[in-house]
Amino acid sequence: MKTLRLKAVDDDDLEVFATVLQSARMPLAEVTWVEEDQRFAALFRRFCYELPGGEGMQVDCALVLDRVARVETWDLEGLGGDGDAELMTIVSDGRRETGVSVSLVFRKGGLIRLETDAIEGRLADIGQPAAARDTPRYAATAGGDHHDA
Repeated sequence: MKTLRLKAVDDDDLEVFATVLQSARMPLAEVTWVEEDQRFAALFRRFCYELPGGEGMQVDCALVLDRVARVETWDLEGLGGDGDAELMTIVSDGRRETGVSVSLVFRKGGLIRLETDAIEGRLADIGQPAAARDTPRYAATAGGDHHDA
């Protein structure tokens, strides 16, 4: 089976990332921002929506965003510690004079906001899919819309 590898350079690409990662769990211990390299990275355990019956399968997936000058978090207690957060979506406020603001929005109100001068990201599966530990709260449809599962 082919592993998923995607690149983002604009808002449309981030929408694809958001669809792929919807309802994915992000372990709080697996998030980092390397300020001197301007790199943000997070590990997710995503559902394999692209596979037939993929909502019953999960795979580890790395999200990397480069050119990140600043990171802010809200309502994510213990970032870098125990527990996890469930991703709802990824949104961008579009181009501004100072760059782009990309927000990772989590269930229960958590948020990570990344300030960058341009969208430059990668999303790649790590390893092979395995039986899901739980089921997605929301299921992605082929058109990119989402509905309650």
